[in-house]
Amino acid sequence: MKNTFIILAFVSASIVSHAQTNNDIIPPQPIEQSKFSIGVKGAFGHSFLMPYSEPAFMPSWDAGISTIFSPYEHLGFGIDATYSGEGVKFVTPEYTSVTHLNYVRVPVKVIYFFRHYDKDFRPKVAIGPTIGFLTNKGENAGYNKFDFGANASLGFNYRLLRAVWLNADASYYQGFTDVYKSNNEKDLNGNVRLNLGLSFGF
Repeated sequence: MKNTFIILAFVSASIVSHAQTNNDIIPPQPIEQSKFSIGVKGAFGHSFLMPYSEPAFMPSWDAGISTIFSPYEHLGFGIDATYSGEGVKFVTPEYTSVTHLNYVRVPVKVIYFFRHYDKDFRPKVAIGPTIGFLTNKGENAGYNKFDFGANASLGFNYRLLRAVWLNADASYYQGFTDVYKSNNEKDLNGNVRLNLGLSFGF
């Protein structure tokens, strides 16, 4: 976990240094659209396993790198690489049960941006498949080391500087893979999160 944040801090500093060249350009000359952007992101929320009802709040988070290629003003394609803490928690009068499932996840997204590129505030929607690879299988006997599902999000980008964007969105992940085959249920990962990030255009 500590190493993850050290790496993200180093990547952020490198990207900011490079992007600053673009930000030194003073308006009013037109803002040219960035076709490619790269940045860092983090998220926090709640994770659960379906089909079980009434799970307790299970803190869920991720951190990683996000990239977007936007060949058109309103359409982009993204791919992320994140480390994701998930799982499920149950609390009853008799006992408390907590399962931690940590994944390296690679979400792929199709993104639609509203409003024109020269606007600082641009709402967006995104959807796409996500694959995950369980990193703590040794602590979770019987769990599948692979997970596949889909992620959908709704949010916005806000231009902070000429080529620097604040990204914010609310997301929902739904797994399609039975991650625990040692029972008769089909156990599916799920989570809801608030995501924040910074992206730097080139």
